[in-house]
Amino acid sequence: MKPIISVIVPVYQVEAYLPHCLDSLCRQSLPDIELILVDDASPDRCGAICEEYAAKDSRIRVFHQPENRGLSAARNLAIRNAAGDYLMFVDGDDWVHEDFCKAAYECAQQHHADLVMFNYVHVRKGEKGDASQRKAFRSFTEGCKTKEESLDMMLADGGNAAWNKLYRKELFKDVTYPEGFLYEDTGATYKLMFKATRFYFLDQVLYYQNIRPNSITTSKVTQKVLDDRATQNIQRYRDLTSWGFRSEMLEYRFLNFALWYCMHQKRDMSNPDYIYLSRALRSCRQVPQAFTSKKRYALWLFKHCPWLIDLFYTIKGREVI
Repeated sequence: MKPIISVIVPVYQVEAYLPHCLDSLCRQSLPDIELILVDDASPDRCGAICEEYAAKDSRIRVFHQPENRGLSAARNLAIRNAAGDYLMFVDGDDWVHEDFCKAAYECAQQHHADLVMFNYVHVRKGEKGDASQRKAFRSFTEGCKTKEESLDMMLADGGNAAWNKLYRKELFKDVTYPEGFLYEDTGATYKLMFKATRFYFLDQVLYYQNIRPNSITTSKVTQKVLDDRATQNIQRYRDLTSWGFRSEMLEYRFLNFALWYCMHQKRDMSNPDYIYLSRALRSCRQVPQAFTSKKRYALWLFKHCPWLIDLFYTIKGREVI
């Protein structure tokens, strides 16, 4: 039978976490799904684990990349080969609720939604093995959202991720994840949400994000991180404003990133991204209300005394803001 949903799982160096992830997917209460696992030339046993699960569950399809090409390429390969009417994404070191697929699909059917966003929790294990959980989207109410409301939710913390959503497959007709970049969700999620004509937020925890050391989200700030985040954040801001979308959340998110970036890049006037973002900060006439007092002070220093903000950064690092 044709699957209703294609669940896409890129896999790379998550050998210790992958069985838990796949077990949660194989136990889904909606049976009419397919699981597309993309082994991105992982050097550990991930590829073998994928094949072992495929031998036990006929709904699993495995693709092996001949060389490591990154998360975006893995997702794009799976999207091209997906047979479902809807798509969902799961990272190989996370896990999901048994109603992950069913609850999101029934919500899409009931509300005729092209895109359903649902709640999730961050799970962080301590040194003694105990785990703490923090729920996202605590300030948002369930229900249908306008395009403006949905884009504001996307710009909120955690709203940009690919994996806390169900998408009608047609949304990907002319949208792909940018290959060769870190934080690739930033380059694609806003396009998908802008294309959606009907959006619903389901305030139900269906996804568990494993916050672990050495993942992309917890990695150190390298020049690649700075360059990739700047490229995609600037393009997102330019696109959304050119499409007619403006909001306090968009301005806050853009200026918040600009401040973070400029403090890390440290007055590199040969860098066009730095020039663009520093000009945005200096031309800012109204400080976003969401800025903390520390960020307000950092912005004032950046505008009026940039050498001092460089000194603070050198002494205290990124914790200065």
